[in-house]
Amino acid sequence: MAQRAYFGLNFIPSLLIAILPIVSWIIGIIICFQREQYTYAIIRIILGWCPIFWILDIVSICVHKDLVWLA
Repeated sequence: MAQRAYFGLNFIPSLLIAILPIVSWIIGIIICFQREQYTYAIIRIILGWCPIFWILDIVSICVHKDLVWLA
C-alpha cells in the first residue's frame, strides 16, 4: 500500500498541515523517522528552518498526494 502524507491522512488535511511551517517541520521529522530515512531526518532537524523544505512539502503533496521528496 502506498504511503500517505502525514500519518495516512487524506489530501486536504495533509495540505493544511503542510501549509503551517512549524507544524510541517516537526511532523516532517517524525515522518522521516517513521519511514526510516534517518539522513533526511537529520537534514530536516539542522536545516528545517529553511523555507525550501516547507515549499517542497507543499509542492510534493499537491503533485503526488504524498511526501516523496525529503521524507
